[in-house]
Amino acid sequence: MSKKHGIAKWRKDPKCIEKYQFLYHILPHPLHHKRATLLSTGAFFSYLLLIVLLMGLFRFIPAIFPGVLGYASNINVRDLLTKTNTEREKSNLSLLVLNEKLSKAAEEKAKNMFKEDYWAHVSPKGVEPWDFIVSQDYDYTYAGENLAKNFSSSLDVVKAWMESPSHRENVLNRNYKEIGFAVVNGVLDGYETTLVVQMFGTPRDITQVATKQEEARVLDQISTQAYATKPANNENSVQQPVQGYEVVYTPKVDVSTITRMVSAAFVVFIISLLVVDVWYSRKKGIVKFTGHTLAHIIVLIFAVLSIWFLLIPGRIL
Repeated sequence: MSKKHGIAKWRKDPKCIEKYQFLYHILPHPLHHKRATLLSTGAFFSYLLLIVLLMGLFRFIPAIFPGVLGYASNINVRDLLTKTNTEREKSNLSLLVLNEKLSKAAEEKAKNMFKEDYWAHVSPKGVEPWDFIVSQDYDYTYAGENLAKNFSSSLDVVKAWMESPSHRENVLNRNYKEIGFAVVNGVLDGYETTLVVQMFGTPRDITQVATKQEEARVLDQISTQAYATKPANNENSVQQPVQGYEVVYTPKVDVSTITRMVSAAFVVFIISLLVVDVWYSRKKGIVKFTGHTLAHIIVLIFAVLSIWFLLIPGRIL
């Protein structure tokens, strides 16, 4: 019996056919003229369901185990100040001087957001940004606030502010003379994260504007402070300050890393299946009645964008 005849007989053997049916999960079926099972409409609905379940899991874990998930960050005040002033310089505006009182007000605002577990300009108790500024005996004529969370670097923070019309208006407001920053770590809404508070101001007495010498002193002594906080619903929550100019934080489980890994794995998986599908179909001359390649690609893009939109770090307010 020739080898060719043996292969033909093997392919017609019911036991062999049944044994290797699993191959059609990744290969198009030559008799049914359909895509591989893993590229079927039902499979794509399963992928979407899996993504929804994954999103739910990432929302569920922080509620049960606060602080387990988080966002890695490497942010410092000096870079934030430099990059903010660089943007002002591009617009031919005066450079802002770092003010100790505004920085203290920003720090207190960040601590309050962690303590009361909120992400807003106004606290649940109605405390406004200006209240934090006034509490530091800063008498102002103009004041403003920008907030950011879940960013990994100072550059990303300032870039996000500049891409938002309202935040950009604050950064480039010609009425402001001074600025304050706070970079604080803690647990917010169940996630370990880094809050960045940027406060602008102009003192009523213009002669009180800080000098560059005072700014240098503030940079030397203020630095940034990381606070290990417990969830706000814990009445015994205590904040322990950790001195350090640069906040470098790596959570137990980095959400951004997982998001990138899941997105990349999903994209590679689907693209690989599509490549194999096209290659095998052309090689075997299989004409499929359910080609919908464009529909599959659209679903793929939608799924990946959903992952990034819901989990990728970086929020401003």
